[in-house]
Amino acid sequence: AAEKARSAGALGSLSATSRGMSSEVENVAQDVEGKLAVSSDAPVEEAPHSSGLTLEERYQLCRSVAEECQMEDELRRLLEKKPVIYAYDGFEPSGRMHIAQGVMKAINVNKLTKCGVHFKFWVADWFAQLNNKMGGDLKKIQTVGRYMVEVWKA
Repeated sequence: AAEKARSAGALGSLSATSRGMSSEVENVAQDVEGKLAVSSDAPVEEAPHSSGLTLEERYQLCRSVAEECQMEDELRRLLEKKPVIYAYDGFEPSGRMHIAQGVMKAINVNKLTKCGVHFKFWVADWFAQLNNKMGGDLKKIQTVGRYMVEVWKA
């Protein structure tokens, strides 16, 4: 289904851009499987992402959540090629949530989600126990972890 959606999006994009370019339309032909084949001299348009953002817009939005990116070309390649990208975010439940944990994390997660990134959150309860958070009581730490998850969901 996702492949059909991508193909339909690519077809719609190509037909919309080639309406006023009769010389470019001549470069488009159907191959034996019914997919579009475009000669190398025809301009190639990127297929729209489900978010409605272009690759460059998604790349810039992802880059806006951090000061540096170790492998910018790899990030761009992932956004371009991977249908689903997973990001991991771990946190140590240590008591009440402060503003940076609540608001800033929500803003950054929402930006990345808009780019098509899926998140997996890790509650670092054992690390909290090792660091003697909540008196080292694992049940209390897990309760705080569930509280933090519910705050982010809200």
